[in-house]
Formats: sequence, structure tokens, C-alpha cells
Amino acid sequence: MSLPFSKFVPISAVVQSPAFTVEKKHMLLAMTSPLIGSSTPALTYSGVSALTDFKADFGSEIPEYEVASRYFGFLSKTGIAPEKLIVARWYKEAAAPFIKGTKDLASIAQLKAVDNGSFKLTLGSSEFEVVVNLSTANSYSEVASLIQTAVQGNSAGGEAYTGATVVYNTITGGFIITSGAAGKEATVAAVSAGTTGTDLSTMLGLLTAELSQGVDAETFAEFCDRIFNANTAGYSITTIEELDEDSITAAIEWLQGNIGGQTINSMVRLVFNIQDKATAKALQSTLSTLGYTGYVIDYDEKGEYVNALSCAIAASTDYNTANGAKNFNFQPAKGYTPITTLGSVIDYQQGQTNLSLAEELDALCISYIYSVGFGDQQEVLYGMGLMQGSFGTEDVQVNESWLERDLQTQVMNGFISLEKLGLQGDDAKEFMSTIVTPSFEQGKTNGTIARNGKLSDTDRNTIYMITNNAAAADAVENNGYFFQVQDLTAEDIKARRVRIIVCYLCGGVVNQVRIINNIFGA
Repeated sequence: MSLPFSKFVPISAVVQSPAFTVEKKHMLLAMTSPLIGSSTPALTYSGVSALTDFKADFGSEIPEYEVASRYFGFLSKTGIAPEKLIVARWYKEAAAPFIKGTKDLASIAQLKAVDNGSFKLTLGSSEFEVVVNLSTANSYSEVASLIQTAVQGNSAGGEAYTGATVVYNTITGGFIITSGAAGKEATVAAVSAGTTGTDLSTMLGLLTAELSQGVDAETFAEFCDRIFNANTAGYSITTIEELDEDSITAAIEWLQGNIGGQTINSMVRLVFNIQDKATAKALQSTLSTLGYTGYVIDYDEKGEYVNALSCAIAASTDYNTANGAKNFNFQPAKGYTPITTLGSVIDYQQGQTNLSLAEELDALCISYIYSVGFGDQQEVLYGMGLMQGSFGTEDVQVNESWLERDLQTQVMNGFISLEKLGLQGDDAKEFMSTIVTPSFEQGKTNGTIARNGKLSDTDRNTIYMITNNAAAADAVENNGYFFQVQDLTAEDIKARRVRIIVCYLCGGVVNQVRIINNIFGA
């Protein structure tokens, strides 16, 4: 017997992770909070401390805290909760630049001992030494008031100074100096040490303060476009800021734009919360004629932020498990009040029944909180999970987004981990197939793609026209999907590009089961 190879070539196995993995469909909450600076494209809250961290940044008195609480409080039927919240500032109005100091402050007693202190402040192009007597201050708020008076006294500095505000913010634990001028032309510079009397720059926590420059106002559609191009991890973009019909329509029109050749940007979902039924109906009546899709209108009669629930359902979908895709109808709505509570004789005599209300909203593809039950038994649920346009339902929209992202991730991991992906050659097409096939197979496992489905004659003809392949429709029916790596054109070779045509049969869900009983007897 000879010595084993392991003596000379010992090998230790290490599990290697891909460069990228597909994240869940997190909510992206648009806020107008002035505490978010222009140097911060987005904030991320995740893990067990997510809600605590959100509270530390914004406090618990703002309505968005309840939105975050409802979002993180959702638990799916399989015990999955949202993992992450993305927050970004929407500049609904032009924003003024500000200086947000740290919480590393001198005590009130130490500040009160300064009867002649200073620091240098620059708003716009004008530098000014702020000189202040703090001997009368008995709180940080009074310190802020004294500084504000001194800053506003610089009339030579224009509205940036005369309209400036200085506050002590109990949430951030520091002083915030905001310019009186707004818009992208308005600026601030770092605070520096004063030369008159006692230097206050460090004592006030301003020497290493966060600087936020002025920003012009933007529409909600412009916000959506900006945040999409900033490549945040958020999928369901929503807000509780009031939006008029024109603003909502413009945002939905943005969503329909051709991005990368798509007829819809399915990597983003817009979720709108509307409390007034007449407004929701009027909006949907207008949009229904346009065939738009990819957005959700949640009717929130009780003002309970139903949009947070809609976002939570998407964010708690696990595509890495068998049958992980879900129906957006019949989702638990714990803590929400159903709108289907009509019950007076007058309501029913006038035809205002719970069923008629639900059917009215369903016809307009408006989602809502409803109750279903028998006698004293009742479950409160979210539904109906309908959307206008070619995608038809929320589950199909969200599943399509997952499949797109998974395909993108598979290809990117190939680019990163391999020396090259061959453009031409005998094995180029076959190798490309091995890159993308796992996504489709996983889609069959998690329920995004249907197995052994049935196509209409129209769909079969469409698939043939798209692929020019007589076997493609059969492949979609029997296997759930078909993809075809296209032959290279001169333009493809020039652009180093491979084109793949994909057709698949979506899994779909059941919202109704119709049963016909045939009764026979003497």
C-alpha cells in the first residue's frame, strides 16, 4: 500500500457564496422629513433593531412610525416577516440647506458659563462669525434661541441669515441650523472655530456636523425616477404624503416607460393609499382606460395605512422555498378594521351590502381590508390583490419581478466569477443556457412558473410569432417555460451582446372555487 495523496495535497472544503443574492421585495417609504440630508440617498433599517433604529432617527410621534410598525409587525402564514425597510426623502418642496450637529455637547452649565463665545458659520457665499452671550440660557432650547437671534442679526448675509432657524432637536440630540434660503443654489459650509471669546464650535457639537445642501422641489414621479436610478433595494415604493390625481397618474406613467426594452418597469411597484372611496374610484376609472399596470390602489377608509400591509406581503415572500410564491388575497390583516361592516336595515334596503361594496371595488381593481366568515366566525384579510393591465394580479407582478431579478443575478454572478462568457463558438449558446436555466427551474419550484399548464390558441400563435419556433408553445405547456438564445447580428457582435427570448406560463392563484351541485331524487 502507498501513501495517500492527502499527505502531499491536503484539501479543505470551503463553501463559497455567490457575489450577489436576490433580496426580498422590501418597502421603500418616501418621507418629507427635514432630518434626512441631501447627502443621504436612502436609509436602511433591518434586523431585530430595525424599528428601534427608525424611532431613534425620527421619533415615534410621526405617522410614518406607525407605518413602519405595521410593516415590520406583519407575519405571513408561513411565519415570515419583512426583513428590511428603505427610507428616502421626497423633496415635495424646495429644501433649505442645514447643519445637523452631533449629540456630543457641552452641558447646560458649561454653556451658561460662556458670556462671550463664537463660531464661524457660512451660509451661501457669506461667512459670518456668530458671537453670542449664553449666560441667560437654562436649557438647550434657550441656547438655540439665543444663537438664532445672533445669526438672524447678520442682515448683510441676506435671507440665508435673516430667515435662518436654529433649534435643539430632542430626537437627534443636537443643534440644527437651517438656512433661510432654499433650493439647489442655497448652500452651507462646515462650521469652524470662532476667534471672539470662547470657541463654541466644539461645545455646540457643530465642528463635525452633518452638512446638507439645498435641493429643488421634485414631483413624486421625479422622486421615483431618482430613487430607482440610485439603485436602492426597495421594491414597493409608497408614501403617506397626500398625492393628487395628477401626481399619482404621472408616477404611474413613469412606471410604464420603456426601461431596458421592457413595456413596464416591473422591478418597481407603486403602492398608493387612498382614504376617500370617491377619489379612489375616480382615479381608477380614469386609469382603467389607459391599460396601466404595476401599481396598487389601497382603499384605506379607516386611515390605518393599508399600503404598509400591501408592501409587507410582498416583502415576506420567500422564493427560495417550494411553493414560496403567494396569493395577495386571503392574507392576514391583523390589527386592521374591515370595511365590510355594513349591517343596518337601511343599508341593505338601499342595496348597500358588504357583497355589493366588495364587488364595486373589485371591478375597479382597488384592494381593501375585508372580513369573511359564517355567523360569529370571522377572519380579517387583505384583498382582492387585483391590478389593472396585462399583469392582472399583484402576485403575477411580484413574481415577474423576482424572475427578472434572479435572471439578472445569475448572469451577473457569471460575469464576476468567470474569466469570460463566450460570445461566439460552438459552446457559447449552450453555456448561456446553463447560466439562465436555474432561474426558470427555481421558478417552477416556488410557484412563479406553472407546470403542465394550458395555453389558448391565441397564446400559442403569439409564442410562435415571437420565437418562430413551432415547438416553443408545447415547451411552455409541458415544461412551463421556453427560452431561445438568439443568433448574433452584426449589431450584437459590435455591442458584445447576447439576446434571449423568454416565454413562460405564470403560476397564477385561485380566488374563487365554483361548485355546481346536481341533486337527483324522487
